[in-house]
Amino acid sequence: MEGASNRENCASLLNVSRETMLCFDKYLNLLSDWQEKLNLVGSSTLSDPWTRHILDCGQLANFIKKKDEKIFDIGSGAGLPGIILGIMGYKNIVLVESDFKKTVFITEALRNCNIQAVVENKRVEDLEGMQGKTIVSRAFAPIDKTLSLLSDVISTKTKIFFLKGRAAKEEISNAKIFWKKNKQNNKNDILINFDSYSSLSNKDSFIVKCTFKEEQ
Repeated sequence: MEGASNRENCASLLNVSRETMLCFDKYLNLLSDWQEKLNLVGSSTLSDPWTRHILDCGQLANFIKKKDEKIFDIGSGAGLPGIILGIMGYKNIVLVESDFKKTVFITEALRNCNIQAVVENKRVEDLEGMQGKTIVSRAFAPIDKTLSLLSDVISTKTKIFFLKGRAAKEEISNAKIFWKKNKQNNKNDILINFDSYSSLSNKDSFIVKCTFKEEQ
């Protein structure tokens, strides 16, 4: 019964409808079916997918309030967190994944769950249109590397949310060093700010929010 209790706990913490939960069921069934041939997620995570994937991704709704806000899910992999946010009612999501086979899965999952979203089979650094937008990143790259890939599209309107594990504080420290060097090299006047929040899905995990502002 552990799976059932985790499902109920997820429903309670995310405060979503029965219809939304049924869509989550569809997604997890499809993920399980495709996992063997595509290795979409860590196999161990499927012992508790409600906590490890649905709750972990869905908690971003606590930080992104506008359902029509344009959101780029970079390195989407199995469509996480983009598909979960789509199921929760976010209307303007772009899922970016360089592995073509994974984009086939993402497209099928969107169809099964009746979600309208854009799928981009591109590398992050080759994608246009991210300037000043909201970006989410899970299981993609360390924060400093991600900032390096995104440096040309970051503005004071950019918001980036990272879903990170126990190495979050170290990654933030490395990212601060990178940004300071990048700022000096490019002579830009954008300052970066990091806020970290405890994850609902794991006591050792965090949501890291990056915001930017002009130097006064």
